[in-house]
Amino acid sequence: MQVRRIVPVVFAAFAAAGLAALATEPRPAGAAAEKSAAPPPLFVQKCAKCHGEDGRAQTEKGKKMKAQDFTDPDFQQHKKDEQLVDAITNGTEKDMPAFGKVLTPAQIESMVQVVRGFGR
Repeated sequence: MQVRRIVPVVFAAFAAAGLAALATEPRPAGAAAEKSAAPPPLFVQKCAKCHGEDGRAQTEKGKKMKAQDFTDPDFQQHKKDEQLVDAITNGTEKDMPAFGKVLTPAQIESMVQVVRGFGR
């Protein structure tokens, strides 16, 4: 008798866990909603002047400074996360300022994830 009561409860628990996993799973690459999602405020405040809110670096300042287009597949494929952390922390030779004294390590890591998001 006990087994008959437990089976539906266990089944319901597994079903709920599966639905929760699907709800939090990242969207597939190229999903339209992901492309149109606005970047976080920190990116807009610190990075969008040059890299643009869409990551394409087509802003006036971005074009002038020849800022990196984060949607470029070659860039996304060849840059390691550690290189991005270094560029954000210490700046670059291409006039990107250093943010290591302005942003926390957690904020820098979150910006790396935003940059990666432009490649999807």
